[in-house]
Amino acid sequence: MNRRAFASILLSAAVASAAQPVLASVGTEAPEFTLPCAPGGPTRGRFRLTDSLHRKPIVVLFWATWCQPCMQELPVYQALFQRYGGQLQVVAISMDGPDTVAEAGATARRLGVTFPVVTDLETQVVSVYNPRRAAPFSVWIDRAGIITREREGFSMSEQPQIEAGIAELMRRR
Repeated sequence: MNRRAFASILLSAAVASAAQPVLASVGTEAPEFTLPCAPGGPTRGRFRLTDSLHRKPIVVLFWATWCQPCMQELPVYQALFQRYGGQLQVVAISMDGPDTVAEAGATARRLGVTFPVVTDLETQVVSVYNPRRAAPFSVWIDRAGIITREREGFSMSEQPQIEAGIAELMRRR
């Protein structure tokens, strides 16, 4: 094989691998992201994961205004966010599309949410953390920045297990 053909193959392989996002998974370091806060939501500006990464445990929630279990899950995490004060970061990423994303901020406020609610219209973060686009879906990240748990779905009967799991996450160093 000549050098030009070999270089072409290497370049093609590099481009192909660059096009595939690295998927977040349990046991791996949480990929960084920055997303805009939902208009009308509890916070303004942009949320940057690096502001909390390696400083405190983080829960990343994937939800949508059309998801009924999400409407039950958000207040559960709000209570945990309040219980642990500034020691736990929670962020809710709206998976709403263009037709409903404008409702995300107001919906979160109506549910009493005070942690950041952000939008991901281009699905850049959803594609990495939640490629199946499950709702609700949560990712727990420890103080070291490692993803320790992923949860799909929600039922009020799971609240005690979630509370115990977050308590354990808070104890981890």
